[in-house]
Amino acid sequence: MKTIITLALLGLSVISNAQYNSKNLTIKETATTGFTYKSLQLFPIYANETFMNAHKDIGKYVSLQKALEQKKVAITETVNNSHGEQTGSATVNTLFIENTSSDTIFLMAGEIVKGGQQDRVLAQDMILSPKSGKKDISVFCVEHGRWSYTNESEKAGKTFYGYSKVTSNNIRKTAIVDKSQQGVWDKVADVTKKNEASTETGTYTALDTSKKFNNELKGYTDYFKSAMKTENNVIGVVACSGDKVIGCDMFATPVMFNEHLEGLLNSYSTEALTNGSLAKTEYSKVQSYLDNLLSDESKQEEKVSKNGTMLKSKDKKLHIATF
Repeated sequence: MKTIITLALLGLSVISNAQYNSKNLTIKETATTGFTYKSLQLFPIYANETFMNAHKDIGKYVSLQKALEQKKVAITETVNNSHGEQTGSATVNTLFIENTSSDTIFLMAGEIVKGGQQDRVLAQDMILSPKSGKKDISVFCVEHGRWSYTNESEKAGKTFYGYSKVTSNNIRKTAIVDKSQQGVWDKVADVTKKNEASTETGTYTALDTSKKFNNELKGYTDYFKSAMKTENNVIGVVACSGDKVIGCDMFATPVMFNEHLEGLLNSYSTEALTNGSLAKTEYSKVQSYLDNLLSDESKQEEKVSKNGTMLKSKDKKLHIATF
């Protein structure tokens, strides 16, 4: 009898922890036409009451953009010698990051920080606890032609002083899945060239000052922000261009999703503008993509690790991104 009760409780525990599944997360067929703009199509992912209740106690997180603006985080080059002292040459693919505030900060792979000896894109999700001390974070260079501090960096104490956008989805994938610096450089060059934003240092952040690109980008982001305003309990999206899925992002709560919606719209819209074609993905293809991801949660982490990233905190999945 005791064994039966133990097994029953174990079963309940497994069920209660199974949240990112096809029962709790769905898309709507009616969204096929309602969320389409030129080369980009978004299918919102809706959470049911079970999912919402399971994540209702998740705390608040400050985004990297707000943390930088409010000077709650310090990002510096990693300069270690063989004795672990902070001297010597900086490394390209690692930075130091420190939460100096009493808030908890959520960092999302694909976000770009400006400054240092070259602009970088984050290559991993991370939670920074209050007063975290210096932590290593994996990054890739998105400014091939610079390895020196700019005047702005010098004024900021040789730190990373600014936030750009979330990179195009293809660059996110290259940084997160392929982990290739040359691949990131190649794709940065492709995006900036196609959007007429090439510069001497080849930085991705040149897109920030391209009038033509930003006018086109605004058309996309304005449309989707307006379309999403009336939707409730949305925790993510499946993004499509042409007739294929180009990516998917899911968060633990609608608040977390909405906090990062603009960044994701920048990422997906830039990809659609650069490499996309007229959006016409069938609902059945999107449903099949989502079913493959959600059908067996026991194998979900393994699947995601092959083609995306998953951030967990205290056994809760905070963010899943696949490409």
